[in-house]
Amino acid sequence: MAGVLIAPPASADTAGFDLQAHRGGRGETTEESLRAFAKSLELGVSTLELDVVITRDVQPLVWHDPTIQADKCSDTAPAYPGDPQYPYVGKLVHELTLAQIHTLDCGKRLAEFPDAEVLHGNKIATLPEVFALADSYHSGVRFNVETKVEADRPGDSAQPQEFVDVILAAVRSAAKVDRVEIQSFDWRTLPMARREEPSIPLVALYDEQTWAPGSPWLAGEDAAAIGDPMLGAKLIGADIVSPHYTLVGGKPYVDHAHWLGLKIIPWTVNDEGAMREQIADGVDGLITDFPTLLRRVLAGLGMPLPPAYHRG
Repeated sequence: MAGVLIAPPASADTAGFDLQAHRGGRGETTEESLRAFAKSLELGVSTLELDVVITRDVQPLVWHDPTIQADKCSDTAPAYPGDPQYPYVGKLVHELTLAQIHTLDCGKRLAEFPDAEVLHGNKIATLPEVFALADSYHSGVRFNVETKVEADRPGDSAQPQEFVDVILAAVRSAAKVDRVEIQSFDWRTLPMARREEPSIPLVALYDEQTWAPGSPWLAGEDAAAIGDPMLGAKLIGADIVSPHYTLVGGKPYVDHAHWLGLKIIPWTVNDEGAMREQIADGVDGLITDFPTLLRRVLAGLGMPLPPAYHRG
């Protein structure tokens, strides 16, 4: 789509820095556990960032990986006697039912985060359970929901339209249409979501692997012809770009996103120095595994902090 002209807006929306707890803050607590999301609500974050994969019985599971990984989960018992799919560790989520998945203990300590609180016996949550948890805190937090479509291995996950349909059904049921963003590396899901719910902001994730010539992740856009990932994101209807933070080449990179009318919220920033650099460059928010650290950085810079929430 080379040659497409997009006029710049008068200015970018800079109201409120978006502190996003990646997978609920997995550097501090077992990733994407209800305990992690609760701690982030009690700490005070703007947005709970989370992933969704679709089970065989079409349930929106809050989980990052297409498979049940041995470094995160252990089998306990089959969902029913003689289940031929047992053991479940190593199986694709899309091949398992929620009942089978709920037999797993997904509370292992990860070597990458040795100081995180480990929730032994953790059961993987569903998207409605995360929404219900936030409601129990009467919170105004937002939700950044990633569709974990495996564009380069299409047999490993549900297809894009199924992701959109299942996620939006849960969003509507929980009355969260005005509190959700949909993000994806697989840009096919973004225009699908826009057609179904035009008001929901769309987030285009990318890194050096997905923004590349011949990439299956870009909804048919040609990275070689376009050259600019932010322009590519704009062309498929994104409102926000979310690059790997190492791709943010200083303030001109951020200014270019704003010139195109895009917010820019990089992932996943866990180093205090990098947080300060990105904030100085003018990003609109950051996704981090360590929301406590990012709050401390924001406080040190005299920036407003998201409210903390408590039950009752």
